[in-house]
Amino acid sequence: MADTEELAQGYTRLNKTQVGAGAFLIEKLGIDPGMQVLDVGCGPGDITSHLADLVGEKGGVVGIDPSKERVTLALQRATSNLSFQVGKAEDLSQFSTASFDAVFVNSTLHWVQDQPAAIKEFARVLKPGGRLGISGGSGDYLTHQERIKADILSREPYKQYPEDAPPKFLKQKEMDRLLDDAELFNKIFFVNKIVKATKDADEMIDWLDTSSSGKTYGGIPMEIRPRAREEMKVEWNKLVTDSGIHMDMELLVTVAYKG
Repeated sequence: MADTEELAQGYTRLNKTQVGAGAFLIEKLGIDPGMQVLDVGCGPGDITSHLADLVGEKGGVVGIDPSKERVTLALQRATSNLSFQVGKAEDLSQFSTASFDAVFVNSTLHWVQDQPAAIKEFARVLKPGGRLGISGGSGDYLTHQERIKADILSREPYKQYPEDAPPKFLKQKEMDRLLDDAELFNKIFFVNKIVKATKDADEMIDWLDTSSSGKTYGGIPMEIRPRAREEMKVEWNKLVTDSGIHMDMELLVTVAYKG
């Protein structure tokens, strides 16, 4: 399923978790005035706009995202040092080699189908001494959302519709190898432990749906997604406490440098 205007608009209301993860990555990566920064998977541009404030008028930030719906929203934030365009992590050919001081990749890489190609592209567009920062779900940690999604998608009739582009959460050892292959070194890894809290199952599923551009349901056809949602709600409701649902998450945060 492709992104929609409704999902993109919903993400702007529900993306506080991703914004918090982005702030953690910014702190570890370090963004200085005057830098040229590429934000890969910029979405509606909330964090990208903050990056532009950090680099100031003498710097510049470009945000790219494969969703034209999210880029349309982001363009409303464009300024003299901030621009946006539709683009994919695996193909940054619109940018010259060694053109950025930093590449910022938040809550994005797990949706990229050719991750080795993407990381090599990140390295290519970095200047010598430039740095790459990546934050996203860790393959070393299984969340409730992954368990519930796998459970529902394994049931009839949903298992008849395999997901054609499922997310791939990298383990630290896998990330380490891909960075080596892209000749990115001086690697530092962090684990950002967070808790996603919602008042109920509907709010959790809405967050998952807007965050994934509708991929919460894998390849399930639109006409039976309401049924799948109800089955997901049953599972999420098993985790409800007096204060709502609290889902532990561990994000793998990576900083690496181009030699």
